[in-house]
Amino acid sequence: MRPGSVLGLLSVLTAVGQERPWTEVYPEEAAAANKACAAKAFAECRGHLLRLKEMLDGRGDVILRLAKVEESLGHAEAAREWFAIYSRMGLQLGDAAHDAPPTAISVSQVFVTLGEKDLIPEDITYDSVGGRFYISSVRHRKILSVTKEGTVSDFLPEGDAPVFALAADPVRRVLWATTVDEGKSALLRLSLESGKLLKRYDLPAGAKHELGDMTLSASGDAYVSDGLGSVYLVDHKRDGLELLFGPGTFRSPQTPALSPDGRRLFVPDYSRGIGIVDLATKECKLLEHPADLSLAGIDGMYLKGRTMVAIQNGTTPERLIRMQLDTGLTKVTGWETIEANWKGLGDPTHGVVVGDQFYFIANSGWDVKPGGVFEAASIRVMRM
Repeated sequence: MRPGSVLGLLSVLTAVGQERPWTEVYPEEAAAANKACAAKAFAECRGHLLRLKEMLDGRGDVILRLAKVEESLGHAEAAREWFAIYSRMGLQLGDAAHDAPPTAISVSQVFVTLGEKDLIPEDITYDSVGGRFYISSVRHRKILSVTKEGTVSDFLPEGDAPVFALAADPVRRVLWATTVDEGKSALLRLSLESGKLLKRYDLPAGAKHELGDMTLSASGDAYVSDGLGSVYLVDHKRDGLELLFGPGTFRSPQTPALSPDGRRLFVPDYSRGIGIVDLATKECKLLEHPADLSLAGIDGMYLKGRTMVAIQNGTTPERLIRMQLDTGLTKVTGWETIEANWKGLGDPTHGVVVGDQFYFIANSGWDVKPGGVFEAASIRVMRM
């Protein structure tokens, strides 16, 4: 779930040699860079941007600004190097000379089109035993069921709050779901058979929360991210909502993914890159990647073996990328854009891996302006 709905290797607990969390330092550095650049104090601006580059893991907009500042300082070679990196990122941030051309890219096919145009579907999960997909609707506050043949029906009728994250546990016959409503958020454990509420996990009142993304372990543990900065755990033995990381480690954590051995949790931060959490030590480092890969703006993220697919709806263009990781799952060895720049993609959100196939939500409707017209969202499928 995008924030506000609506980490070289660094510990995320330390921000570029400072004791304060990077999440606190970031807005200050950004404001200082903006002020210095506006005053044409380009050398000072350059210093702030270099710190932001490290802090934000080489984010594309920072790279472009660095290139332009180096150009303003008369550093032609440095400017060319930064512009070259930015050009290979495939982004379109309003620099006509260096933006990637808006070439339509797609490798997916339509699995099903959702008839209700204003659903605003957010997440999708799959029950391998029952052979059904489940899709959350934010606007209609319900959960849909879709058969393998593409027949759509209501699984859970309209409820009291918008439904966001979903995760099916076929073994235990449980469907996990999160709700978010005006800063209040809860995790629900539902019966996959009947939709009956089995247990509700509420976050303490007094602070805003957005439980918007989730993944499950093989043993049934639920890892749930709060888009406002925290990550929670429901251990299947203790069966309570526990704080795994509070604000400061992440600024806006999105869909987590577990390593195949269940020992590490990959957590994308909407503001920068992908953190790798060692669940035994709680140490968190950034996933290494090529300089021309900007990993900000990730909403959905999924890992199968050494292949990782990420849905970036916080970039321009919005896109899906496929990454290949090294054998240790510590760095990206190669990447490609697999969906971008075509009308039906719209605002993609989340997906689910089913065998060697990847299904994802396209044209969700999050990008429709107030008073605008909704178009039907679709579920699309491609090889993982």
